[in-house]
Amino acid sequence: MLPSAMATTCYQHATLVLLLLCVVTCPTESRYREKDPKKSKSAQLSQVPISETVPSLLNLCSGDREMKIVCHCSPDDPHVKAQKANCWIFSKDLSRKDPNWLAFQTQTTVEQLKITVQKIGNLTYIPSDVLITLKYLKQLTIEYGMITNLSEYAFGNLTELRNLTLHKNQIRLIHPFAFANHPFLEEINLERNEIVDLDKTALVNLPQLKKLNLDFNNLTILHADAFVFLTNLEELNVESNQVSLLTRESFKGLGNLRFLKLSANNIGYIGDTVFAELWSLQELYLDSNHIEKVSARAFDGLNNLRTLNLENNRLTRLERGIFTGVPAVLTLNLNSNQLETITYYNFLPLMDNFVNSSAVLYVRAGLLGDSPADGSAGTTTLFTLEAPNSSSGLLSFLVSTTIPGMGSDCATRPLTTTFAKDPVAGSRRRANQSARAFGFGENK
Repeated sequence: MLPSAMATTCYQHATLVLLLLCVVTCPTESRYREKDPKKSKSAQLSQVPISETVPSLLNLCSGDREMKIVCHCSPDDPHVKAQKANCWIFSKDLSRKDPNWLAFQTQTTVEQLKITVQKIGNLTYIPSDVLITLKYLKQLTIEYGMITNLSEYAFGNLTELRNLTLHKNQIRLIHPFAFANHPFLEEINLERNEIVDLDKTALVNLPQLKKLNLDFNNLTILHADAFVFLTNLEELNVESNQVSLLTRESFKGLGNLRFLKLSANNIGYIGDTVFAELWSLQELYLDSNHIEKVSARAFDGLNNLRTLNLENNRLTRLERGIFTGVPAVLTLNLNSNQLETITYYNFLPLMDNFVNSSAVLYVRAGLLGDSPADGSAGTTTLFTLEAPNSSSGLLSFLVSTTIPGMGSDCATRPLTTTFAKDPVAGSRRRANQSARAFGFGENK
């Protein structure tokens, strides 16, 4: 056979072999693809652009009412990042991992955030995973939720936070370190919850905290050292709780406190030096309690106190020297007590204030016994101590007495007596005469 013929024969044989291989392998690959549809589908999707497979996040400020969280933002401009967002929760089914929370990732520069739970909605937790992304947040309000527990570090990583309001959330328990490590936080409002206890470890590393509001909760006791870490606190509100006992240790660390409100609790007695740690205090409200006795040294250490309110309690007498520890008081309210005797020396430590300043003393209703049996208005006495206009240093002690059984138009009989600034000898005698005339105890 010629070489050329042999080459042609070899070429033909090679071509035949290739055709046979193609016939065998193609059906095999086809059957393999049919047996593995996932890989086939994945290969097909790999050719589709990513933008068509992953939907973009819905803008927090879109106002889409189909969302479980509807927000209104300011400024209301889709091209500008929002600084303020007011949000409303309309769903009862909003878990921590709900995709609706992802909308907050579109507005991470928000500085003020308010979340209000509507009647048809529900929120049982602090959305910590969401808040941690809002690194510029300065004001946070969450209201009308059912957040019974505040877990530790619930607001972690919010290093710019200044104001935190959590009123009306049915909070009962506050775990250690719930409010911790917020270097610029100035105010915490926990008003109108159901808090039964507050441990000192809940409020840690808050060097700028100035105001703490615990009004309208269920606190029964203020533990020793409860506020020991709040060395810069200036205002503390514990109105309308169930606190029945006050101790000096309860206020340890509050040397800068200026305002303390303990109105409408169950306090029955105030012992010696209870407020001695509060040397900067200027206003103290103890009204609407059940106070029957105040120790003679109860207010020792309150040298800067300007306002003292003991209205609507059950005091029947005042200890001599009771106001020695509050020499700067300008407003003293003893209204609506059951005082039977008031002596000149009860108010002697405050006389300089009443002579040299525009001071006010309220003693009205319940003084000198109960209302008469005939159902008349009873005895109502109002003291107004005013500085005299003359330079003689005399103190005008003006007393208006409501006469039982007389109409309101003619019931007030003004009675005036003048005491010397240093009542000795004849001045003391005149004071005692006036005291007896008004039904007060004598100055001995």
